[in-house]
Amino acid sequence: MRIKDKERSEKRPSGQRWQGVAERGATSSALDFRLAQQEAFTQPRDREKGQEVPAIWYSALLDLRETSIAAFVKKLDGGLKAQLHIPSDYTAEDRKTVFKDKLVVVFATAEVLRALNWSEKEYSVASVILGAVIDPDFINLEAKQQKAALPTIKVPNGTVITAVIDDGIAFGNDVFRDGLTSTRVAYATVLPTMPGTAPGLASVGVELDKAQIDALLVANTSSKLLDEDRFYQQAGVIDYADGTFSPTSLRRSHGTHITALAAGYPMDAAPDDRPILCAILPTRVTEDVSGGSILPSLVLALHRLTRQAARFRCKDGTRPPAVFNFSYGNFGGPHDGTSAIARAIEDYFGPSGPHCDPDQELRLVLPAGNGNLSRTHAKLAFNGGGNRPAKTLDFVAMPDDRTASEVQLWMPYSGATPLPNFVTVRATTPDGLQSGPVSIAAGSYQSLLNDQGIEVARLSFAFAPLPTARGLITLTLNPTESLTPAPLAPAGRWKIEVTPDQIAPDEDVQVWVERDDTLPGFRRGGRQPYFNNANYERFDKYGAPLAVDPPGTDSLIRRAGTLSGFACGPSPLVIGALVQSNGKMSDYSAAGPITPPRGEPVAYRDGPDASARGDDSPVLLGVLSAGSRSGSMVRLNGTSVAAPRVARFTANKMATGADGDRAWVQAQAGLQDADFPPPTPEAIRTGAGRLDISAKEVSIGA
Repeated sequence: MRIKDKERSEKRPSGQRWQGVAERGATSSALDFRLAQQEAFTQPRDREKGQEVPAIWYSALLDLRETSIAAFVKKLDGGLKAQLHIPSDYTAEDRKTVFKDKLVVVFATAEVLRALNWSEKEYSVASVILGAVIDPDFINLEAKQQKAALPTIKVPNGTVITAVIDDGIAFGNDVFRDGLTSTRVAYATVLPTMPGTAPGLASVGVELDKAQIDALLVANTSSKLLDEDRFYQQAGVIDYADGTFSPTSLRRSHGTHITALAAGYPMDAAPDDRPILCAILPTRVTEDVSGGSILPSLVLALHRLTRQAARFRCKDGTRPPAVFNFSYGNFGGPHDGTSAIARAIEDYFGPSGPHCDPDQELRLVLPAGNGNLSRTHAKLAFNGGGNRPAKTLDFVAMPDDRTASEVQLWMPYSGATPLPNFVTVRATTPDGLQSGPVSIAAGSYQSLLNDQGIEVARLSFAFAPLPTARGLITLTLNPTESLTPAPLAPAGRWKIEVTPDQIAPDEDVQVWVERDDTLPGFRRGGRQPYFNNANYERFDKYGAPLAVDPPGTDSLIRRAGTLSGFACGPSPLVIGALVQSNGKMSDYSAAGPITPPRGEPVAYRDGPDASARGDDSPVLLGVLSAGSRSGSMVRLNGTSVAAPRVARFTANKMATGADGDRAWVQAQAGLQDADFPPPTPEAIRTGAGRLDISAKEVSIGA
């Protein structure tokens, strides 16, 4: 035995081993792993205390095919039916409509989701997209279906609605009011931090209209000052006794900053034709050790806000347009515009989506993402013929990471059945224990077991159904740290070895590390893993970060292709971030290109549509906007703050008749790019050009 091999064997945890499985019935092995993972981390605590083990409830998206919601529920037996709840937001008409495909939000136990994952065809479920763990006490199981029609809201001609989906929106701030006790927020929903507003109404969360918000303002205003902490406690935004964190309790909150950029005005100069809708996403998603997805909450927010937007009528009888802003992003997904989030966006904002209202123009603005320098994307191309060598990615799983980590290897599209065995993949732990191969075959996976025989990591293959229709190999790891005894994955440098088989010379494997960091202000949980191959050049000769891939680089790790996985569809306006003082792109602003959808020669986009101010200057990072409390100003940067600037610009121009769509934004960027110093950054980073939106146009100062 060589010395290095001997050292590795001595370091290897006793009993740790890989176990291969050739065939398994689950549609998604990664989902199967996540469900078991959450149970391994939470249920042993209850057993140790001698307590009854409660069922774990999740939010989830079900990809239903050729059926209706009612028909799907009818197929469930009584035991499973009692462990599933369809939100009251779906009306009777929604439930009985038969559709070709539809993403439906549900709340269900792990038992239900596991049954659907193993027997998807029986229930007409193409796939299950797991959300976050949710306290069942926060689900109003007695909620009644909402009525199809809601009362109309009369507004002046020229009105444009601004809708924001974010976390921690301090909607009582005076920049969202037009009087001391009068709000411009026509509707706010808080998802889901407490039981539904009232029995028989909301399934989850709090829903407040303008009259209810005004009543809270009156109840908490004294001597012309609003007691904002008490206001947010009564509104359900902050609950100090609940033990969960709300960013609204901090001086600086992402959602308040973003909403103020999109729709904030001084209270004494507030317009009457810019009403606000807002959805506050749950912060409990950060407590899910399995890396819970925000997607079910996002789809529910879209459902609620688009329904509320349809209530508005101008004096001439028309429906005013609405501009939505969602300043979130992710790293994973197929990056071809066919992911679950891209499909949901097209359902509500696409030209022929089932939820699109031909009588109301809806626009969605998204950030390009901040992952340009994150080392979370790799491109594996196997050129030439004959005996092609394997390619190896060094993947660093961070220590003290209390959430799951995930690497996604997306195969090229193929219309063949069965799929070609493009590549085989092996994973090696930091101490040198290599797995068996996982191939492009249904059910193929390898499990890493600890010395107690508990699974702590899984390398598995799955087929992503239409419209993606591509193979996916996923490496999923347990957290590497826990505050209580739990089965942990090993931290350190993993190796992912990809060996070519039937992949063509002009095809490639696109690899992404899913986002896993902790947002600013939140209790630390996730730590972002990354690739760390030695030939990746991070800095230039002066020690500054390289924002673009060096010409002719042979590194597998790429900055190109880091565009947010949320922002790859054909309809949203996608915005990158630039430094206003010099016109250069902010180093973090993510880039295209993306992958064409199945069988198509051209992708939906090359990168963002345009770029806008994300930083004031190289030394004055970020931009100013409202803090959580009235009268305060704070600074944040990122493509997240460039997007609402463009949302506000778009809303103002749509009020005067502009289309406000992608083509319009691209044209505006092309015209305004000359206001910046040359040269124009490459299109895969800046889009059609740089938007010079003045600070005055988005000023919220008095």
